[in-house]
Amino acid sequence: MILIAAIENHKNSEIDALCNDYVKRCSPMHAVKLELLPAARTPDPETQKAKESETLLKMMKPGDTLILCDERGRTFSSRAFATHLEKTLSQSRGKIIIAIGGAYGFTDELRNQYPSIRLSDFVFPHQLARLVLTEQIYRALNILKGTGYHHD
Repeated sequence: MILIAAIENHKNSEIDALCNDYVKRCSPMHAVKLELLPAARTPDPETQKAKESETLLKMMKPGDTLILCDERGRTFSSRAFATHLEKTLSQSRGKIIIAIGGAYGFTDELRNQYPSIRLSDFVFPHQLARLVLTEQIYRALNILKGTGYHHD
């Protein structure tokens, strides 16, 4: 299973509907789930990062793989991301958790311990990052399946 874990507090029914549509469209190819986690909301950014990073770690079970969405992460083309996702799925003994951090991102400890990907050179609001990630997972699964969804 691929779990998209997004830390965000602001509701947006239009973005939610689009993300849920992509998750639903993934289901014939692979199990994908989206989970929204509340932001820590503390006055200190370092404390907020620590609490939110801990929330992500508590979600993990032995064998799970955590991938962070981070502006310092590795960039991929859609086709290269599909290949990376396929390799990760084949090597993982549990679920793949792809995390979108809170307003201040992740702790240095978490970023140093787990691989990260960058969705774009642009910085997106959390809801838009969630939509982009959800669509790219859908696109990657279609690339791996060989459908006509993706055109080079």
